[in-house]
Amino acid sequence: MRFLFVDRILQLVPGELARGIKHVTRDDPYLYNDAQGQFCFASSLIGESLGQLAAWNVMLANDFSYRPVAGVVASACLHRPVLMGETLLLESFIDCLDETAVQYHSVARVGADTVFTVDGALGPLLPMSQFISDDEVRRQFAEINRPGDWSAFSSGSILGQASPQPHPVVNSAYTSFHVPMLFDRILQSEPGLSITAEKRITRSAPYFPDHFPFNPVLPMTVLLECKLNLARLFLEKAAFSIPYQISELRKIKMNGFVYPGDSLQCHAQLLQRDERELILRFRSEVEGKRVCVVDVVMLAKGC
Repeated sequence: MRFLFVDRILQLVPGELARGIKHVTRDDPYLYNDAQGQFCFASSLIGESLGQLAAWNVMLANDFSYRPVAGVVASACLHRPVLMGETLLLESFIDCLDETAVQYHSVARVGADTVFTVDGALGPLLPMSQFISDDEVRRQFAEINRPGDWSAFSSGSILGQASPQPHPVVNSAYTSFHVPMLFDRILQSEPGLSITAEKRITRSAPYFPDHFPFNPVLPMTVLLECKLNLARLFLEKAAFSIPYQISELRKIKMNGFVYPGDSLQCHAQLLQRDERELILRFRSEVEGKRVCVVDVVMLAKGC
């Protein structure tokens, strides 16, 4: 099972920009059912797709000698779910690139709809030899680097989906193999105030072969998706009179790698709540050492 999400790179200017696509189909294992029973692509993995597109640009720019890893993201906004049968139009723009790090911003669209944006992303560069063989990474890039007419894809003349949107498939007879991105158990819960959960990292998880062959580590975006699901559980337990929905992830920072065999604990604390907005502050630790922090912003439905 692959953890590589860019299906095709249509345009790439090394050190400047990259544009590509990712089809969301029945073959995707990273789907979930929304409240209406529709299959949707995991929101954090839209961000992963954009990050991988930026990474391909950076790796080509330095002749595959270095690769970026997760670092800091100022803001990642979820504008709407992406349904099975839709195609993500991915764009990543390099703001600054040197021998130590890359800064970039990205946007994902479906037709004319903006569905996900990333701003203020900063990724340190590490030697490629720590993660994957030179031959393998070049082969992976060659598979997807197929330049094409971006304007035709973005206008919908090739995909034929700019408007109207396709009718979503509702979960009835069709079932999909689903990779759960959840914590294993709840350790503590104070409804409406805080929640603490644990995830034990196992080598049997399907994303490790691609992330990365020589140095398997938990993808930051998988951890973020676990936190989004924990935020939804927090809301369920809190039973607030105002319904909230996830809107944005702010101040994301990954401080260290999480490896198979680690036990990760995550604590979420209510930071702010009013009639319009609710903010949960998350902190994840391994053996008492901080590995990831993020603020999850939820807006009252209708705002």
